[in-house]
Amino acid sequence: MPGLVSDATRIWVIDVHWAMNAQCGVWDPKGKGVDIWECIRPHNSTPDTQPPNSQYWRYVTRR
Repeated sequence: MPGLVSDATRIWVIDVHWAMNAQCGVWDPKGKGVDIWECIRPHNSTPDTQPPNSQYWRYVTRR
């Protein structure tokens, strides 16, 4: 279900296919937490498509 955070949320990495509604976690060293993002457009990850790129990701929450 979109919007819920799974305990098995994957870390964002390059060269991965992200399906619609898939979630990823990105470490925020300043806030010392993990931001959770939800894919809104299926794509293969590159440096240009990483969160917080709003064409591909929607912010969900911090863990």
